[in-house]
Amino acid sequence: MTPEWTETFVDDLLDWSFLSFDDLPELAELRAAMEYYDDPVQTMGYEDLVADWERPGAHASHHAVVGREKSGRIVAYGWNHPDLSDPAAPKVWFDVGVHPAWRHQGIRHNLSLWLIARAEQWYLYVHDEGTGPLWIGSLVDEKRIGLTGSMVGAGLVPERWQFDMHRDLTGTELPELVVPPEVTIVPFDERYSEQARAAHNEAFSARPGAGETSREDWERSLNSEGARARLSWLAIVNKPEPSHADAPHGRVVGYVINRAYEDEVSEGWTERIGVCPWCHGKGIGRALMIASMHGFVAAGLDSAGIGVDTVVPQAAEDYFNSMGFVATERLIVYGRTSSYEELLVRRGR
Repeated sequence: MTPEWTETFVDDLLDWSFLSFDDLPELAELRAAMEYYDDPVQTMGYEDLVADWERPGAHASHHAVVGREKSGRIVAYGWNHPDLSDPAAPKVWFDVGVHPAWRHQGIRHNLSLWLIARAEQWYLYVHDEGTGPLWIGSLVDEKRIGLTGSMVGAGLVPERWQFDMHRDLTGTELPELVVPPEVTIVPFDERYSEQARAAHNEAFSARPGAGETSREDWERSLNSEGARARLSWLAIVNKPEPSHADAPHGRVVGYVINRAYEDEVSEGWTERIGVCPWCHGKGIGRALMIASMHGFVAAGLDSAGIGVDTVVPQAAEDYFNSMGFVATERLIVYGRTSSYEELLVRRGR
């Protein structure tokens, strides 16, 4: 290992060292203190930290650091999560956490810079002829103004917005189901599962950083807890073949995969929804959502919900508002993509 790989210095305010597995219980306590103060959309406990540590390729003892005050207590951490599962689209997600009592001293900004530099160092180390540009980013609560400032100050930009939307299904009139003449909306049928997966991959193929959903991942989502095939729907074109040749999705041009939550709430949740790009603008997605709502009511569920992931947050929010959904707090993906050549120049090589 070169001296560069052993460097953990972030700043001179804290004593920095690489994260060890034995640090995870104390790191979980730090996360609990942060979450009590910040009331975040997403929380993380000890089991989540262990799962991150054990993830294949994580090597957290080389990609995560902790900062200790003089008493030895951990009050800050930064954690890179490198992902080379698709060499054409290598990614590094990172987490930054600082105890509320130690904020406003520039630690989050310095940590972000260290993590980004470490991610670039990793990328240059693993790069070969088949490796694509590096994406580096982090997911931040919109209300975390200080952390947002750290992301912007480190050279990252907002790329995607994620937020949940919900609507009540009891005592309110549902939107009218208008099915476009090109398609028929039918209950999900296992016979069409592979075609629906192909439609999903086509629907999201143009999204930056999107990878193809494997058959195993698709089947896992269909069979996950709360999933109900009878609550899910397909849009099938009303002719023998779709309008473009050799389409792996056959006649399936849209899908919505739903599940039911009936523990603390009684809610139908839309897990996946997509429409093939050449069918956009025809009202197919809206028809699938409204069919879902009617199906939730028939199943005795009280509300409907969906998680939105978009690059145009206001347009997405307006779209679902028109069907009665209301947004909750938003998360923002801050990121930056750099080529191998750009990083060589940036790092003076």
